[in-house]
Order: sequence, then structure tokens, then C-alpha cells
Amino acid sequence: METNNEKEALFNPGCEPVVEDEERRRLLWLMAEYFRTIGYTDIKARLPGFMPPPILSGTIEDHRPDFTCRQSDSARTPIILEIVTPHMVEDPTAENRWSLLASAAKLYNAELHFVVPKWASTGAVDPGLKRRLARMELTANRVWTV
Repeated sequence: METNNEKEALFNPGCEPVVEDEERRRLLWLMAEYFRTIGYTDIKARLPGFMPPPILSGTIEDHRPDFTCRQSDSARTPIILEIVTPHMVEDPTAENRWSLLASAAKLYNAELHFVVPKWASTGAVDPGLKRRLARMELTANRVWTV
């Protein structure tokens, strides 16, 4: 049986196949169920029971998206989705991850979506995320508040 330390040794941070943070996992479950309900396909999520999305190779570090799927439009447009909790909005380590996700979205003609909780003890989360993305010169196709 593997211990947590052995599991961590197998994957670099941001590449684990399952999200361990409970708040992120809850939001990820909501989005996975929503996209499945509206008929999107090729759903991959960092959740138990789902195939995890593939790891994206970056120049500085590698990352695994939280969620990927294909829309039901004629082009089957891919979506790369990232769950962002309030403490992640100003986390300096998020910059490399989000830049890599944005680059992958451009490369694969995918849409980049972010999901934030509707409200936190510090207030609304989406304005802070949008400001941070603008400072990084990254554009999200959609920021979901759930």
C-alpha cells in the first residue's frame, strides 16, 4: 500500500491525478456533472472515477489541468478548466500553471475556463482572479462563479 509520501513522489505538484483539496474537489465535481449533463464529451477530471487529463509539459514545470472536455458544437471545441479557490488568486506559484494552461489552450484551439466560488469570507473571488489574469496578460474565455 502506498503512503501519501510515496504518492507525492510519483507526481510533481500540480500533476497529481486527483485533486486533494476538498474545496477544489467539490467545485470540480459540480463542473464535471454539469458538463456531462449538457452532453459534452471526452470528459477528463482530476477526480476519483475519472480518467485524469494528460500532463502538459512546460519549460519551467509540468502541470495537469483540473478538467478537460469537448463541447457538443460541430468543431467539438476543447475546454481546459481550472478550479481557483480564494487563497489561490494571489498565490505566486499559480502564475506558471496558468500561463501553461493558456499556452495549451492556444495550441489546441481550446477555450480556457476558470471556476471560482461565488463568495468567500474575503468577498467575491472573480474580480480578484480577473485582475490577476489581466496583470499576467492572460485571457479566459469564461470565469464561472459557482
